[in-house]
Amino acid sequence: MQHVNPEKIKQRRLARLEQIAQLTPDQESKVTPIISNFVDQFIAVRNNSSLQPEEKKAKQKELRRQFGHQLKAILTPQQMEALRNSAKGKQQQGKGQNQNGNTGEDQFEQGSNQPGSDI
Repeated sequence: MQHVNPEKIKQRRLARLEQIAQLTPDQESKVTPIISNFVDQFIAVRNNSSLQPEEKKAKQKELRRQFGHQLKAILTPQQMEALRNSAKGKQQQGKGQNQNGNTGEDQFEQGSNQPGSDI
């Protein structure tokens, strides 16, 4: 398994959210700790060798759901729609990319940018 840099992932997620949702400074200050917490928890689950693969997937899905609910409380409906549309486009564009040698960081980013409540 590739080593991932949590700080780099957090920066990428925030930058992507800023670009797609056009965050206000107030929103940015609110989502930054949410992103940080999500990334830390997600990586902890990923690296937990005591969990079976199915358990990891279930916990990661729950973390994504919680993350989506937390974002929904901060973002406007238009911003959430922009995020969903971006994720849909990325899914269509990214089909088959994991077989092209993406790093663990890239796969983490792709796997956790799902639309709606599964973000």
